[in-house]
Amino acid sequence: MSKNAKVHFLTAYVEYLLDSGIRSEEYYLGDASRFMRYLLANATEEDVYRYINGATRSPSYRNRLEKTLKRFFLFASERLAINQVHLLQTQKKPDNYSPQLEQSSSSVSIGRGDTI
Repeated sequence: MSKNAKVHFLTAYVEYLLDSGIRSEEYYLGDASRFMRYLLANATEEDVYRYINGATRSPSYRNRLEKTLKRFFLFASERLAINQVHLLQTQKKPDNYSPQLEQSSSSVSIGRGDTI
């Protein structure tokens, strides 16, 4: 199997197992799944944003990745009983956030903030 960026992790692992001559992937997938659940359950918000910042170069991809990961954490909460859904649910401050800017702009009225 050649390395292909479009091949997803689980698909590649199943193909690897089958190419290795494994007739039943149940135990292998079960153990890998439990390990992935462990990693997911122990992920911190810092871990998630470190991944997002390292994997993205464009703001549009960053937004898409945050959106898809929110859905992934929701799935993990609803179907896997992993309560990490809060990781991407909070309103993130802009990357150029500065506490000094917030203090100096508090006295200036610039609009409602919910309009574009």
